[in-house]
Amino acid sequence: MGLDSAPEVTASHFERLCSYERGPVSDDYVLIRDVMVPMRDGVRLATDIYLPARDGKRLPGTFPAILDRTPYDKLPRAPLANDPEFFARRGYAFVFQDSRGHGASEGEFALYVDEGKDGFDTVEWVAAQDWCNGKVGTSGYSYDAATQHALAREAPPHLSAMFPAFGTSNYHDDCEAHGGAFRLAHNLNYSLHHAEMDRRAKQDPVVNANIHKARSQLADWLTRPLSEHFRLFRLVPEAEKWYRAWVDHPDFDDYWKQNGYYFEGFHGDYPDVPVFHMGGYYDFLTLGTVRNYTGLKAIKKSPQFLLLGPWTHGPLRSRSSWQGAVEFHAGVDWTPIRLAFFDHYLMGIDTGLMGAQTSVTVFVGGGGTGKRDTNGHFEHGGRWIDAPAWPLPDAKVTSFYLHEGGRLTAEAPEAKESSTTFAYDPTKPCPQVGGDYNYAFTQRDRDNMGPQDQVGNLKHPGCTDELPLSSRADVLVFETEPLERDVEVVGPMSLKLFVSTDAPDTDFTAKLVDQYPPSKDYPYGFALILQDSIIRLRYRDGLEKPDFVKPGEVVTATINLWMTGNRFVKGHRIRLDISSSNFPNYDPNPNTGEPIGYHTHTRIARNTVYHDGGHASQLMLPIREA
Repeated sequence: MGLDSAPEVTASHFERLCSYERGPVSDDYVLIRDVMVPMRDGVRLATDIYLPARDGKRLPGTFPAILDRTPYDKLPRAPLANDPEFFARRGYAFVFQDSRGHGASEGEFALYVDEGKDGFDTVEWVAAQDWCNGKVGTSGYSYDAATQHALAREAPPHLSAMFPAFGTSNYHDDCEAHGGAFRLAHNLNYSLHHAEMDRRAKQDPVVNANIHKARSQLADWLTRPLSEHFRLFRLVPEAEKWYRAWVDHPDFDDYWKQNGYYFEGFHGDYPDVPVFHMGGYYDFLTLGTVRNYTGLKAIKKSPQFLLLGPWTHGPLRSRSSWQGAVEFHAGVDWTPIRLAFFDHYLMGIDTGLMGAQTSVTVFVGGGGTGKRDTNGHFEHGGRWIDAPAWPLPDAKVTSFYLHEGGRLTAEAPEAKESSTTFAYDPTKPCPQVGGDYNYAFTQRDRDNMGPQDQVGNLKHPGCTDELPLSSRADVLVFETEPLERDVEVVGPMSLKLFVSTDAPDTDFTAKLVDQYPPSKDYPYGFALILQDSIIRLRYRDGLEKPDFVKPGEVVTATINLWMTGNRFVKGHRIRLDISSSNFPNYDPNPNTGEPIGYHTHTRIARNTVYHDGGHASQLMLPIREA
């Protein structure tokens, strides 16, 4: 079987991929630490090189290389996330490099913007070394996925394969913001996190103490206008520079199209090489992960692979069978998958696992007991399926229409006039409970992330009570009758709303929920969030420039509801929640129409959703035969 031939798809394909193993070719490795690799402008980047060895000496010959470029200080993170020793023992040269200005690398760190050229120079340097056979693959997740896409946009000749996990395609629309709304908690916490790693903070106790103080007071800072956050970074100028730029560039302009922040518009520049994309439904970068897959697959001949699970951010968390408050039995270790991928495309070993017919593997949740297990997790369950492409060819987009009284049905509304109005007060925003809200960066906060029951929890920022979120006056709930049969939803989703507001600007949010019926363990049922999203009304027609609505004018607002994989079991309800805020995931819109981040006051907005024959608001779901 050749490298590009496709094996027959079997039910056990994914299990075989996850259990792939190949013994080491050596019992040891040598580590050459902090090799200073020169960039084109003379700045040198600290690079660790792990090579196969025996009896303390490097094995003879040349090896394919795996490169990971990171701003997170390569040595402490390596054994957990990247396993350089594992790959070195299996015949690879693993190259781990500090980004410019971090760790032992020279230069000044500027978030994302230098990673393309530095990555290009590093790939070509690696390929020219006497221990490399000229084939260079890349690996890593989150920021380390962005470094891969950034260097690919520069098209280094020796790039041979990529494994970007949990990575962005358009920083402005799937990380810094979405639908024009500023991703508040992530941006502030992440910028403070990078400021904390800055050399000034590491070397100056005063700077360090100020950053730590700001992080300890984060809950208070989240309630202030974005422009007031600038003062937090005054002692770390580079961090202040990029945070200010994020606030001052709310439109999708040239700032966001520079390399490092934007990839989907430049997929044509990438070398035509195999790429394995890995992501999670509850990750805030899921949209980018899938856009990179679909964009490259549409124009490249080389195989593109996609793996989506019910995970929050990062492959370390994907190893657990549970996420947030929910047990899925969906734990996956990315190391054997990467080994199978790189063995196939860098080593030339026919693993029999990389055929084009199995290019997509996704998790479909549901079908569990619905009980609380011995660890206190909600038992949702699920299974893995293989497919040839994304969206799944056998998924049919089906509309569910909003009706008066909170009904959600497959029949279009016939009423001449029908609408629901609610008041949105930005000083009392609806709290975000789980979803793609990955604000937590510590293990102790992990239970509060991702899949959650939609009930107030005082551990979540913004929650002031423990009542169901559906009890809030600013949350509209539309749901089906209890399902008469299972309904399986797998793929991208959207919500088309006809809306109006009496304010100059406002937001609309949407949340898809699997509503479980009451049970012994959950007397009020369990409202499992599957996905959530937002649109800032001034950006309803595109992110390039704002278009403000007229008070009372009925306009169309389409919300990209990202994607999911879930089986709504017979007796459950498909539920849609609509509101105007998800705090602190997104900054609450002050409803004034002032420049984002610089508002001087707030006002209450009366927002209306229409659901009549002339304004058929509808939820569009990709449904497979269950």
